[in-house]
Amino acid sequence: MTPFDALGTTEMINIRPEGSALDILSAGSSLDILPEGAALGPSIETLLDRAFGPGRTAKTSYRYREGVAPLSHLCFTAFTDGALTGTVRHWPLRLSGPRGAPLTVALLGPIAVDPALRIGGIGGNLMRHAIAEAKRSGTDMIILVGDPAYYSRFGFRSASHFGVMMPDEAASRVQALPLTAQAAALRDGGLVLPAGELVGVSAPALLRQGPIVRAA
Repeated sequence: MTPFDALGTTEMINIRPEGSALDILSAGSSLDILPEGAALGPSIETLLDRAFGPGRTAKTSYRYREGVAPLSHLCFTAFTDGALTGTVRHWPLRLSGPRGAPLTVALLGPIAVDPALRIGGIGGNLMRHAIAEAKRSGTDMIILVGDPAYYSRFGFRSASHFGVMMPDEAASRVQALPLTAQAAALRDGGLVLPAGELVGVSAPALLRQGPIVRAA
């Protein structure tokens, strides 16, 4: 059993918020989690700028997204009463260390919620839905950069437990969630490497790139 299995999963489409944790959403509001559509690109970029500021693309994790298409089947949007209020995306990664059959690894992020609704439970619903879909699609492991105290509730733990390191990122902020037994048993994951057009970039070359701006 993986850490995510222990949490249990629920269908996240057409959610009707209930309970005090979602009181910021008006009574009777509906939360819909839907696949990201191409036409939403500009609106999502605006939401990301509002959530993280215009300097967000200087963060180290964005280096792994350059020249790489997101995993469209793992990109989702949240709508509250028909208005875009959240987004989450995943991107392909490689690990330098595993022996034998390679693992299917995804980088989660960015995940963002309308700043006015951050305590409304939208982010948590996006996370649980995205993780469930990643598991359903055969993803072995999800990696992200973020606050361990927040992401541990979804089963994430320090990536160093799996021998995984991300160059130029604080080790304490690099988190991993195994979704298969093979990934859960991993102890020699090695360096996180970009995929796609950057697949030929070596780890030393990645380390030499700059300037480095650490994720906030």
